[in-house]
Amino acid sequence: MEKQWKNLNVSLRQLAKIVEDRYSGRNLKVKETPLADGYSIRVILTEPRTLGVMRIDIRGTPNDFRIETSATEREDDALKLGLLTSIFGGGSFILRNLKGREEVEKLEHEFWGTIEETIRSLMSSRAV
Repeated sequence: MEKQWKNLNVSLRQLAKIVEDRYSGRNLKVKETPLADGYSIRVILTEPRTLGVMRIDIRGTPNDFRIETSATEREDDALKLGLLTSIFGGGSFILRNLKGREEVEKLEHEFWGTIEETIRSLMSSRAV
């Protein structure tokens, strides 16, 4: 999913930090990577029976930025590996991947349910 915001003058660094802090802990590993035009945040499921990664890209400028979320290719590769090896007992890869995909969908839904308020709070704090 992807959404764009314009004319808000929001610090992308602060936004990325808030997003990172929101997912730190909670049986999740968070890895932020600075990009030339923003930040990429990977939220990695760390529960033993799940396999999933959500990527959050924040790109643009403070007055014109977009946020995109997606499951990473690594998750899709694991599903393909599980399907390929299922005849040799690789069904656990499929199960871990499907459970991970479900968890990533929950995280993504949670993210989009809170990001508008997060952006508004950054705008409000700037106005004070």
